[in-house]
Amino acid sequence: MATLTILETYDAPGQGPAGLAWDGRFLWNADYSGGKIYRIDPATVEADVVLVCPGNLSGLAWDGRSLWQSLYDGGTLRRINPETNDFDQTIMVWEHGWLAGVAWDGQHLWAASQQKGQIFAVDRDSGEVVRAIPAPIAGGGLAYHDDSLWLGIAYPMRFDERLEQFEWEGDEQRFAVLQLDPADGREIARYPVDFMPIGLAWASDDLWLSHAGRHKLYRARLT
Repeated sequence: MATLTILETYDAPGQGPAGLAWDGRFLWNADYSGGKIYRIDPATVEADVVLVCPGNLSGLAWDGRSLWQSLYDGGTLRRINPETNDFDQTIMVWEHGWLAGVAWDGQHLWAASQQKGQIFAVDRDSGEVVRAIPAPIAGGGLAYHDDSLWLGIAYPMRFDERLEQFEWEGDEQRFAVLQLDPADGREIARYPVDFMPIGLAWASDDLWLSHAGRHKLYRARLT
């Protein structure tokens, strides 16, 4: 079985690196600590464009034309024009609770619902949720690659509805990137890592990951 190998480690442009997206040339990183989205040149790993995007930023995706960004505690997906920094569209999905990663599969947006333990697909044009598949509680970064959804997780965890917080189940604290079948949520593969991947983005054969606690970005590859 392949393993996920970290090739390079970089300082993130901000103090709270979360969602990641790849537009075919540049890497984009949503930073929750400053309400900004950074465009990063992968050759230098330096930010050359900064978009102002207020709110508690979480996931990020590129749909071929625009960036889509989720607000963690706002129940909102926003489409951002990277040329003008305008919010061109807003989709409200309050019923899905706290939102983590966002991904684009060429037809639908996908977003991870942390409390409910699911990933749901949204029609970009109508804003309607078209279906949902099961996923582990406390999912993080989300990406679409090779006809699969890729989800960063911390496990084993549960959500305490009364206290509205996540808790570890037992003494072990583990982290991984899951490869999931978008048809039914079936786990195809699991790749252990030593941190919670808050952001995920595939750039050709490289998988970029973000670690908010360490303020780092990682470039990894399946080997």
